Amino acid sequence: MIRFEERYGGLCYQLLSTNGMEHGLDGDASVIRSDDGWIVASIIDGDQTWPVNVLLDGRTVMTLAGRPRIINSSLDQRLASHAQLARVRRRPHVALGLVTPPGQEPAIDGTGLPAIDAAATGPADRWWGDDEAAVHLEACKWWGSEDFWVVRCFTHRAEDLPALVEASRRALPGAAWRDEKWCTLCSQARRPEQPCLPETDSTTHI
Repeated sequence: MIRFEERYGGLCYQLLSTNGMEHGLDGDASVIRSDDGWIVASIIDGDQTWPVNVLLDGRTVMTLAGRPRIINSSLDQRLASHAQLARVRRRPHVALGLVTPPGQEPAIDGTGLPAIDAAATGPADRWWGDDEAAVHLEACKWWGSEDFWVVRCFTHRAEDLPALVEASRRALPGAAWRDEKWCTLCSQARRPEQPCLPETDSTTHI
């Protein structure tokens, strides 16, 4: 806990909403035993408006609808993933949905995608990217009879999106695709595979 507070305590930044990603031990910090190990309540995810617990080995756990899931391999991986999203979120993008059986990850063949970003990749999200394009695979819901994942494709030019979407579909062979009708990044309804075309570019600093 001391190491966490020394390194991350007081860190706060905005990502998708005006609510901050707040890091720090609040009040009388305590360690709680969970099925995944000993955890410390030390992060508030401002976009989810929900707590994120940290295991003693640095992995993070979020519990939604009573079901815990390890979402980050470390706090540094979580920050790298958020930094990658902040870097590309204002680019033209498309979101795809897919489902897996509970607790299972999609089968991935990265052929045709940009290089994987190992620093930003964790148990609940994967990043591939280069100077021209990026792909983000993220677990969004993990309760009920299926786990729901979102694949987001980003390019500098809108006309390059169809090719990246097709490459992303090929990279997930056998995926059970579902329509994704809401863009979390833009907070707007959309038709399945309809591109979002932000009019201005901006940078979020982490």
